[in-house]
Amino acid sequence: MQFALTQEQEMIAETARGIMADFRPSLRATIDHPDGFDRAQWRTITAELGLGSLVLPAEQGGAGLGLVELSLVATEMGRALFPSPFLTSIGAALAALRHCGSDEQLARHAAAISSGDSIAAVAHGDTLRLEDGALSGEALVAFGHVADLLVVMAGGQALLVPTEGLNVKKLTSMDLTRPLARVYFDRTPVEAMANPGGIETALDEARVALAAECVGGADAALAATVDYSQQRIQFGRPIGSFQALKHRMADMMIAVEAARSAVYYAAASHDEASAETASAAAIAHFTAIETFEDCAAGTIQLHGGMGFTWEHDAHLFFKRARGSATLFGTPAESRARLATMLGLDEEDQ
Repeated sequence: MQFALTQEQEMIAETARGIMADFRPSLRATIDHPDGFDRAQWRTITAELGLGSLVLPAEQGGAGLGLVELSLVATEMGRALFPSPFLTSIGAALAALRHCGSDEQLARHAAAISSGDSIAAVAHGDTLRLEDGALSGEALVAFGHVADLLVVMAGGQALLVPTEGLNVKKLTSMDLTRPLARVYFDRTPVEAMANPGGIETALDEARVALAAECVGGADAALAATVDYSQQRIQFGRPIGSFQALKHRMADMMIAVEAARSAVYYAAASHDEASAETASAAAIAHFTAIETFEDCAAGTIQLHGGMGFTWEHDAHLFFKRARGSATLFGTPAESRARLATMLGLDEEDQ
């Protein structure tokens, strides 16, 4: 398996990092926007730069690239805490359309979603009930308040539900960079997708993209901590010179690099159609999320009193990490899936 990035992949990563650096200063203003994201920035990354169509097949007007390229973009978005529906609309909903939808369903929705003209989101949950072709229940949906189309996974079925006419309430959620909405279904008519057997493959893609985003966030949190430790003076010397703090930051760095390797392996496995894709995706998912949570908590602690202030971004990293832990299933659920794949019983888990 090839782990070295190609010249094209390096260019994609550099482009994403550059545009995210341009957007980063407006983060606070963006999360205060009623939509929770900047539509001009959204248009730039999807339509102008074409990042929304990276993994869309060439016959559908996309670049025909793979999960590795998408993960590189997601990493840079995570590094910048970029608030946008990219992960849910491109990383998850579009993946579900590619793996679960018919050619006609993909052709009908893919162009609008990949260009950013239409925003899609993913809804799933134990309270959703599908009866006689109608959906009832409620679900928490990331960026559900701005979604034009919902991809619903319920009762082993993959469903398409336009949001027009639905009761959708935006919530005040912990993660300010990825707002949630509660969507209510009351015998709502749905359109079944042709291949519900592709749900897990689509979710694995979304989990790997999320894991890549978490690696970017953990990397940025570590970088901020190292930078602060070189500037903060205590007892006449930078606090980064103290051995105990060096050990903490070294542990964070090792964890980030391990998570990065897990993500790239899972993405490359997917692109090469390896038999290990599902297990690699599960490992990447729980490893990256747990690493992000630990690094974000460490960032707050190692910044001391400053790390607890609203004005500092440390709490935004921590909240993004905590919110990521429930987006496409929890780390514990991915561990359980991995244990099942390995044939371990409950005691071994």
